[in-house]
Amino acid sequence: MSRISGILFCLAAAAACGRADASPLGDTSAAANPHGVTVRVLDVGQGDATYITNGGSRVIIDGGPDERRFGHLLDSLGIRNDTVDAVILTHAHFDHYSGLRELFRSSRHITVRYFFENGDPSTAASLRELRDSVAARVAAGALIYRDTDDPCGDGRPVCTLTLRGGALLHVLRPYPGRLTVNDRSAAVKLVGADSASFTMWLAGDAEHAAIDWFLWDADYDHVPGMRVHVLKGDHHGSCNGVSGEYLQALRPDTAVLSIGAHNDYGHMHAQAKAVYRAAGVPWYRTDENGTITIYSPGRPGGGYHIAVQRPGVDRDGPSDRPASARGCEDD
Repeated sequence: MSRISGILFCLAAAAACGRADASPLGDTSAAANPHGVTVRVLDVGQGDATYITNGGSRVIIDGGPDERRFGHLLDSLGIRNDTVDAVILTHAHFDHYSGLRELFRSSRHITVRYFFENGDPSTAASLRELRDSVAARVAAGALIYRDTDDPCGDGRPVCTLTLRGGALLHVLRPYPGRLTVNDRSAAVKLVGADSASFTMWLAGDAEHAAIDWFLWDADYDHVPGMRVHVLKGDHHGSCNGVSGEYLQALRPDTAVLSIGAHNDYGHMHAQAKAVYRAAGVPWYRTDENGTITIYSPGRPGGGYHIAVQRPGVDRDGPSDRPASARGCEDD
């Protein structure tokens, strides 16, 4: 593995696990606990946006579909006139990249140190706008760009970011095929400062072809290892974003999913719920639970804690239905 380290980086199952409630988490700031890691799976509607903090480091993975909504979330998180150490765009779909345009708005005075994406060609004007903003900062020497197909710029498939509080973020090269844009999603593995207490897997909208590649060809099950405490479910709870083999490799205590209320896709699919239930994996979902916050103190035996805005586990949503998509019949 290649490692990024430095101020953020320089290119180079505890008893508390799984417990969730609707109460606030208390003070999880870097000053209160420099090793603590906080992950917020933000309620952005039908899209993805995740915000990670550890020891003063800030990482954003995807930005949801709506610039205004993402802007309100940035304000609520106090991200203005500040620095975001790394932004990772998992893949080039509107519901993952569009909100990031607000992050780069000059009026916000936000410095972004590193930007990761796969760089695949696209005709979308909105993605071109985001890429133009990134390119302008690269040209000014204010940002470093990394293609997720070569995440550390040295040909290796895994690049490790060391956050200030000691947590590690592994950015993994995506599936090299071109079956769907979803299958080009980069996976990210987050390892807390105490790896026995908290780990998490996030893989955008990766579908079965990419999942199988992660398992059998990329061999990510061995390096960096896929077993985790928490899974951010692929593709908003679609049946093509989960399989029994995937959950067997990950073995998560809990899944968290970003889903839009009254979405047009039937998410969360009945087949996906059946796969999670068969593996004994409970789930939380942003359409029903709101923003989902995960906190681990980063000390031995500290475990992790999940807090949600609205209580309930394994909830159904108003749009849930069985999927007729090919490849989901056996799930």
